[in-house]
Amino acid sequence: MQSEEWWAARTARLIKNEESFREYNNRRLQQEPVPLDDELERIPFVCECGDFSCVQAVIVTASEFVEAHSAPNRFMVLPGHVFADVEHVVARNEGYEVVEKIDMDVDHLWRVAGGVDEQVS
Repeated sequence: MQSEEWWAARTARLIKNEESFREYNNRRLQQEPVPLDDELERIPFVCECGDFSCVQAVIVTASEFVEAHSAPNRFMVLPGHVFADVEHVVARNEGYEVVEKIDMDVDHLWRVAGGVDEQVS
């Protein structure tokens, strides 16, 4: 059985991984020559799941991407890439699912995992 600290560290790493992919995808969308409400052009984004080795593509329109990220705790993942201990599915779509993080103190979990506190200079 794993310790509480181990689970906190695992959870923090999963969430930080997902946040990093989301940030990358946001930058990717900014480089696309389509408006945010475009419903035609399909764009490849990186799956925002917590699997450190996953670099598979989620292919959606800009409009679908924006809708999937309607809340800061929502992420786009491929079907089956859900970590039920930290998130739950809020929408199932063709080729992807939208997950929502379970309410938790991510910054605290990140510090427990040994992450750098961005507030400290």
